[in-house]
This record gives sequence, structure tokens and C-alpha cells, in this order.
Amino acid sequence: MRTYHLLLSAMSVFYITLPLQAQAGPFTPTDLPDLVEKITPSAVHISTKVNQRAALKMQGWGEYLQFFGIPEDQQTGSLGSGVIIDLEGYVLTNNHVVEEAAENQAAEIIVTLKDKRQFGARIVGRDPKTDLALLQLKDKNGKPPVMVLPAKLADSEKVRIGEPVIAIGNPFGLDYSVSAGIISSKNRNIGQGPFDNFLQTDAAINPGNSGGPLFNTKGEVIGINSSIFSRTGQFGGIGFAIPINAAKDLIPTLKKYGRVPRPWLGIVSRRVTGQIAYAYGLERENGVIVVNLVQNAPAFNAELQPGDIIFEFNGKKILEQVELERGLAGLKPTDTAQITVQRGTKTLKKTLKLEEFPPQLSHSKDIREGVI
Repeated sequence: MRTYHLLLSAMSVFYITLPLQAQAGPFTPTDLPDLVEKITPSAVHISTKVNQRAALKMQGWGEYLQFFGIPEDQQTGSLGSGVIIDLEGYVLTNNHVVEEAAENQAAEIIVTLKDKRQFGARIVGRDPKTDLALLQLKDKNGKPPVMVLPAKLADSEKVRIGEPVIAIGNPFGLDYSVSAGIISSKNRNIGQGPFDNFLQTDAAINPGNSGGPLFNTKGEVIGINSSIFSRTGQFGGIGFAIPINAAKDLIPTLKKYGRVPRPWLGIVSRRVTGQIAYAYGLERENGVIVVNLVQNAPAFNAELQPGDIIFEFNGKKILEQVELERGLAGLKPTDTAQITVQRGTKTLKKTLKLEEFPPQLSHSKDIREGVI
């Protein structure tokens, strides 16, 4: 579970009882156990099994394995949660739940169902930018498991603030824990990245809930639990879920490519502040200043230079990096883009032939968070 420490002003807490008739569908408190019993089997527990011998051999410790009696396999602790979305055994979760396992050749992802059955899972695709990942379960014969219960996916655009919700996951490895609350806010930006558009909830979620489903009272998934605000690392009353519509939009692309092909400029940049403008004698106190360029990337090929200030992209004003990334997100790697920069006292218009962000770089956290 990702934890974010935000700067919040003092808040008063109000407890309001809303009429149940205002909810998304017919629902009474006595229905809650029946609803939970119905939807819980679509949630899953995700962990890993690491081949210790293979891992140590990669590190050059092969000759010591027999001497120390190190077992071949070792089951690790809980990584997080997920939700089954169809009868083919596809499972949605967070990228950060499986990211480390994806980069470890000695790791196998294990998915445990409510009925205690366990399946190996392959990573179909990952998208670090939205923190989503798609897995597929396979039985010993390499076929999708039988007798699974996929969750129904809602239209998260129709979610209302104040709507009751239910979170199911594996906090601290405690399988199939259930918590309830409401949608506290929508379209929340928490500074995680250019695609921030979170549903905020007060349903208790903790480390281990990551990737698990957030249900409405119709038993439909409206979000994938992803992050919490906390000063302690544990639930502090505020959690965030990725709207399920964002996942639905990406699933076909993840199935086809194993990633989401996105264009890049190939620049390292910073937002221009008053202090930066004063320190460097810049004429402009807004926009994005190019600090460095990746050789042979689109910005380099368009002859941008360190010190250029980008203040317009495809006709839209640019004040900070996130606006530039969102502008890129609406384009394909095969598109061209118009960019306006200030270089000293000159205003220059450049046409960039975009390219895909190199897949081998997009899975490196340091690079993808530093380069646009």
C-alpha cells in the first residue's frame, strides 16, 4: 500500500447518518452480510514464491547452497490484493504490488482464492504511470481456473460523493478483511503522477489492501484500492482508489502490448518558479525549463536545448510538468506535436516527431519519474 504524507489543515469531523433510500440501489444494513458473502469470492490474495537457489545462483552463491542447506523454494509474505474480472482468469491489481516480483526472475506470483485454491499467475501487462497491472491465472495444465466468480465492473463516472462503499482485501496479510465507508471525494490529485484522478474513501484500507476492489452497494467494483494518507504508515481515515473506468480503458491495451505505449519528449525538466527565474535571469516566471535532454529522443532531434522554457504544447499553456505529461498522454507515439519555447529573448515554435517511451526504461522507477 502506497502511503502519502500530505499537508492538511486542521479538520473537524462530522458524523452524518444518510437515509439509505439515497443510495445507488435498494439496500439495508441487514443486507450487508449477504452482499459481502456474494462479492468476496471475486477478491484474491497475491503473494510470491521465490526460488532461493535460483536467486542465490544469480548472485554468485551457487557453490554454498548445499553447504548451508538452503531450501529451493520459500513462500514470502503477502504482497497485496486483486480482483478477478472475467472467466478467463484475468485479475486486476496495482503495479506496485507485482513490480518487484516482475523484476525478479526467481519469483513466481501466487494468487490465493477465497476457497483456498492457489494458482500461479503470469503478468499480462503493467502500467507504472497509472499503477495498474493485469495478471492471468493458470492451473497446472496451463488453462484458466474453473469455478471462479468474476466481479462486475461499474461505471465510475456515476459514483457520487457520500455513496456507501465496501473494501475487501488482505491488510497485513489478514486474508479477506472487509471494511465499509463512503466516498469522501472524487477527482482527487495526491501528487502521485500525471493521471491522478482518485476516488477518496474513509473505508479502512491498510498495507496489503493494495490492488483490492472497492465495491458499491450493488456489488459492482468502482475502484482499485491503491494509496492511503497516513503519518504512521497505517490507515488514518483517508484512502484512495483508482476509478475502475481508468482500468477498463487500459485492459485491451495491456492484453495486446503488455504495456501502454505512450509518447515521450526525452527531457529532464523543472517547473519555472520565481526563484528559478530570478537566479537564472529568466524573462518568464512560469512554464517548464529543460534541464537536460536524452540523446536522439524527440526533443533532442527537434533541437531543443537546456535552458529552453516550454510554455505551450499543442496550443495549450504549460505551467508545470504534469500539464506537459497530460498533454502527451492524449497523443500516440506516432503523432507529431507543436511546442513553443522561450530561448533567451526569442520565442521559438518547434515540431516534434514523437516516439514511444522506451519500454526498457519505462519500468525503471527513477527514470520514468524523472524523464518526460
